[in-house]
Amino acid sequence: MPSFGILINFFEAQRNIFGICPHCQELFRLSDIKISYKAKFGKDWYDKLQEQEEKLQEEQIKIEETLKKIREKTIEKTRRVYLPKMLMQADPVFTPLGYYPQDVKALFDPIDFVIFDGMNRDDKVNRVVFMDEHNTKDEIRRVQHSIEMAIKHGNYSFQSVRLAKTGQIQT
Repeated sequence: MPSFGILINFFEAQRNIFGICPHCQELFRLSDIKISYKAKFGKDWYDKLQEQEEKLQEEQIKIEETLKKIREKTIEKTRRVYLPKMLMQADPVFTPLGYYPQDVKALFDPIDFVIFDGMNRDDKVNRVVFMDEHNTKDEIRRVQHSIEMAIKHGNYSFQSVRLAKTGQIQT
């Protein structure tokens, strides 16, 4: 252990020795200088090891980028192709009526479903459809009829509201 302490003292002493560069006249610490010769040093095992590590890191980055692209393509294909097919097979109600299952949003009260027709298939909403099974309860039928009349008479609007994280409406 005493030799290790001597080595530490040696490096600490170098931090306290200063010099002035003969070319630019700047002050420097002896511990900060890099000694060089006119000829380049030959590569030793450590230099070769660092080069291999850099190459491996570059390869790893390339592989990660390739995997990311493959993952994104797979997700997009699943969203575009496989998920709709699976939904169509599992959906006995909306698909036979010509609606895309992903366009259907459930409300259940006072209307069972709102269909934003075209939202996922065409990336735009072509029309909004309210869908509900025929109900025999007078109270529900009255509310649904009033919704139908409001739409027929143009008594509706579209309004966007921004909410802060606190839940307050922002202007």
